[in-house]
Amino acid sequence: MRTGVALYRHAFEHEIHANHAMLRMLSSVPDQNRGDERFTRAVKIAAHMAACRADFLRVFQGDGLSLAAPFEDGVTFESLESRFNAMEVAWQDYLGEIDDTKVDGFFAFSDNGEKWKLSMEAQLFQLVGHAAYHRGQVVLLADSLGATTEDTDYIEWFTANHPEGWGAVE
Repeated sequence: MRTGVALYRHAFEHEIHANHAMLRMLSSVPDQNRGDERFTRAVKIAAHMAACRADFLRVFQGDGLSLAAPFEDGVTFESLESRFNAMEVAWQDYLGEIDDTKVDGFFAFSDNGEKWKLSMEAQLFQLVGHAAYHRGQVVLLADSLGATTEDTDYIEWFTANHPEGWGAVE
């Protein structure tokens, strides 16, 4: 059973897979539907996911205490893949460097001028759930625009990528 940082490394492997499935879904929205407000909203939510992950990594690494604005106007679909790729590489590097003592610790941040302290593990868990929540929104919007959807559930990814972890009962 995975615990500590190993659990979050594993969860992030799935998140990378699910993020790119989400991007493929967005790319399958027919061209005639890309001017629709729902497409703009889906792209903005996807960019928010990448930005939040990148923002908290910056805070975790001590590169600043203040969080950026949570949503960005004017983001383009064409910018999403590079945003996700950069964020994912940075997170993989970070998760590869830290150990359980870091996960068991706290970090400080500032939001709207107020300073807060939070358990690192609580925020890592929040980021995993945050991504799944927003991916669901994006998938629903993309589906409503005629996209080809994919299953991003963890168990589908797990059974495809970790065959030693499941099987038929004899």
